[in-house]
Amino acid sequence: MFIDLSSNNGTVDFSQITGVDEIFVRACLGYGDQDANLSTNANGAAGAGLPVSYYHFAYPHGGVDPTTDAQKQANYFADTVGALPQATHLAVDCEYQNAAGKDTPLQPADYSTWLQAFLDTVEQRTGIKCAIYGNAAYLNSHLPAGHSFGNYPLWIANYNNVPSPTLPNGWAAYWAWQYSETGSVPGVNGHVDLSKVSGE
Repeated sequence: MFIDLSSNNGTVDFSQITGVDEIFVRACLGYGDQDANLSTNANGAAGAGLPVSYYHFAYPHGGVDPTTDAQKQANYFADTVGALPQATHLAVDCEYQNAAGKDTPLQPADYSTWLQAFLDTVEQRTGIKCAIYGNAAYLNSHLPAGHSFGNYPLWIANYNNVPSPTLPNGWAAYWAWQYSETGSVPGVNGHVDLSKVSGE
C-alpha cells in the first residue's frame, strides 16, 4: 500500500507512519507552482526510510502550442524533483483542476499531443516512465479513441466498493489503484488517499 501527500495534508509526523510501502509526494502544479510542503514531505519520507515518488498535477493550457506547453511543464517537473531524494516512481495527475470543475480547454487530439509530449520529456530527462493517474470517466472523455497510452502504467482512481476498478479505454490492466480518499494512517492528520499496487 502507498499513500500520496500534498500540502492539503498539513504537517505529517513521518516517525509515526506504519503499514505504508511508499509515499507519493505532489511536486508541482502546472508551471512555476511547487507544492508548499514538497521539500518537507520528500525529505521527511526519505528520512523515515520510505521510498519516495513524485507526481505532477497537469495544467494543459489552451491558446498555446500543446507540445511546447507540455515540455515546459515536464522540464519544470524534472528540474523540481531532481533536487530532491531520488524518485522511485513518477506520475502525471490528469483530472479537473479544482473542486469547482475547472478543466483544460483542450480537445482529445490536442490533449493526447500534450500528454505524449509531457511523458516523452519526463522519460528523456529522468529515465523513468511516468504513470498516468486519473479516473476512467475523465480519461475516456479527454483521450481520443484508439489512443496508445495503454503501454504506460495506469494509476486508476476508483473509490467504489468493488472487487476491481473499471478501466479506461485503452488499458488492459492497472499498475496501481487509488481505492480510498478517506483513509487513515498514523502520523497523518485527517483523511489520506490510499492506493495499492496490482496484485496486492
